[in-house]
Amino acid sequence: VQTQPIAPKIQVAPVPPRIDINGGIPARSGLGADEAVRIALKNQPSLDSARFAIVSAEGRTQQSRAGLNPGLSTGASYTHANVLSGNQSSGTTFGSSPGYLGTATARQLLFDFEHTRDLVRQSSLLEKVAATGLTRAENDLALQVKQGFYTYVQAERLVSVNEANVQNQQNHVALAEARLKSGLGLPSDVVRAQTAVAEAVLNLNLAQTTASAARINLAALMGIDPRTPITAADSEEPNAGNGEIGALVNTATKQRPEILQAQASIDAADYGIRASRSTDSPSFAATLGVSSRGVDFPPRNDLFSVGASVTWTPFDGGLTRGKVKESQANAGSARSQLASAKLTVAQDVAQAYLGLKTSEQRLVTADAEIANATESVRLTEGRYKSGLGTFIDVLDAQNSLLTAKTNRVNALSAISQARAALNRAVGAPLKR
Repeated sequence: VQTQPIAPKIQVAPVPPRIDINGGIPARSGLGADEAVRIALKNQPSLDSARFAIVSAEGRTQQSRAGLNPGLSTGASYTHANVLSGNQSSGTTFGSSPGYLGTATARQLLFDFEHTRDLVRQSSLLEKVAATGLTRAENDLALQVKQGFYTYVQAERLVSVNEANVQNQQNHVALAEARLKSGLGLPSDVVRAQTAVAEAVLNLNLAQTTASAARINLAALMGIDPRTPITAADSEEPNAGNGEIGALVNTATKQRPEILQAQASIDAADYGIRASRSTDSPSFAATLGVSSRGVDFPPRNDLFSVGASVTWTPFDGGLTRGKVKESQANAGSARSQLASAKLTVAQDVAQAYLGLKTSEQRLVTADAEIANATESVRLTEGRYKSGLGTFIDVLDAQNSLLTAKTNRVNALSAISQARAALNRAVGAPLKR
């Protein structure tokens, strides 16, 4: 007796829409990694402190250089003096003597054993230290932005992978239902198919949430409203990993702002030592003065003077020795920082190089994994349609394909991020 197939009781999982967090903010479409970096360099407030450090260093240089330039000082005063005078015939009398005084004095340093000039040279090099500090901050921010960009691209690609998986699992539902209607399938196959769809929808929802969170993080790194809709364009990082690692380390040692910053700090500290040693040296200057005084206003008794002065403190209580000691310690610290920076740079290059090569190997493996998983899906679906295989085999094959596609997306993102890290590690200049 032919019996009708049992109708399974199932609940279909709907595909929820993506959550809208835009808030009506204009979208940025076709955004590439380099464009994202340019936006961040313009808008990210975290760079302001490094920019103000440059302005501060310029101000200190200007203060130091002022000692080499002519100086002009002026002054004016009014004095009303009461005079007590004695007179033998008339007794004691009182009188008043008002007076006006105006002065102008110009001073020019002539020679101070290079003390002021060494201070200027030191300040100028500290400007370079501040400038390379900004470059360092920009490079670090650029790497963070690129990592955020490729993480967002990775998340959106995983959304597409999971959307395709939902569609494939829905196709398997249709396949299981067709087998059931023909009397060759099992009700449990339909239930398993719908369960697989529900799981796929859940994974899609999680992927969409992850992509939205990655977009928010990228916008924040760029210094724009985190709710801004972003559509990422295809971007490709320059591949600095084609050279030998020894050559890459040598290039990094010449280009990395940390190295340049440490070297400038050493040079500045050396000039600081020279300036400290001449703290108690004589200082020679020329002066030119004009003054006018009298009881009337404006005063009419004008005086003109030309002179020279020398300032010398032969005994300063150990001030010079203390400054020299401090400056020598600063120079030693700067040299230690340079040695530490070289170690850090070599470590950064080695780790980025290793990460890049490992990611490239993972991509090759993922491509082979996708090819094999795709063929497995084709074979298991064919066996199930012909009644030679089980529906569980179909689901297992589909899950393997999902894993393979996910691995390939992750490998592609890892390659892009590793290339960005290696470019930063070798000190490649930013595209502005």
